[in-house]
Amino acid sequence: MLRKIGFLTLMAAAGLFILSQTRVGSYGGTAWKKVRNATKNQIPIEFEIERLRHEVAQLQPDMKNQLSGIAEEMVAVQNLREEIDSTKTSLSKQKEILRAMADDLKRGITPVSYSTGRPYSATYAREKLDRDLAGCKRCEQEVKNKEQLLEAKERALDAARERLASVKGQQKDLEVAIAGLEADLRTVRLAQTRSKFEFDDSRLAHIKQSLADLKTRLQVEKKTSELYGDFANDAAPASEPKAKSSDQVIHDVEAYLGDNSKEDGKVAQGKN
Repeated sequence: MLRKIGFLTLMAAAGLFILSQTRVGSYGGTAWKKVRNATKNQIPIEFEIERLRHEVAQLQPDMKNQLSGIAEEMVAVQNLREEIDSTKTSLSKQKEILRAMADDLKRGITPVSYSTGRPYSATYAREKLDRDLAGCKRCEQEVKNKEQLLEAKERALDAARERLASVKGQQKDLEVAIAGLEADLRTVRLAQTRSKFEFDDSRLAHIKQSLADLKTRLQVEKKTSELYGDFANDAAPASEPKAKSSDQVIHDVEAYLGDNSKEDGKVAQGKN
């Protein structure tokens, strides 16, 4: 039983490989494309226009959903900006306290008065000053990180606004284009009613599409040929750089180390 399953699996894989590597696959793809195009051409133009109008109308709720996300991001950006400003203000005050504390310690004033107004001994004040200095440095780095984050958020917010404005403008253009198609269709239908003759233009449309496809294929082959010529004419890779001599390497080391190394070398020779 297992051998039979394995044999069937192998045959199916072989069939798929042959289908993808031979003209059979090409024939199947061509037939599917023709069926799809024929089905598409059978759909009334009035229905397609109505479908497009519905799709364009759906852009409006999509934009409203985007507006909600943009509004949330705007609030987040504003909160982050206020947080940065508040932290900068506190950090500036803390720096003033550190400066005053350091001046008192430098002049030997005891007891040292700190931000709380309590007097401290010089030893305790020195230790506390060192801890507060480290805290200020950490806070300053956090402010820089938040400023980078704020800048990134603002850029993303501006890009979202631009995309939204672009979609809104394109929606208006699409509505105008659909209205133009509908007007042209009414003209065509009126002419068909007057002449009592409807011409099946599906063959003409298929020929035009085939010509466009062939033109695209020809352009692709032309570009491929041009690229092949460009790559074929690439210059040969440059040869490896010539190895430096011992004197050159020693000269480079001395130039890097400077005059001190030369003086050290002279001293070492004198000792020898």
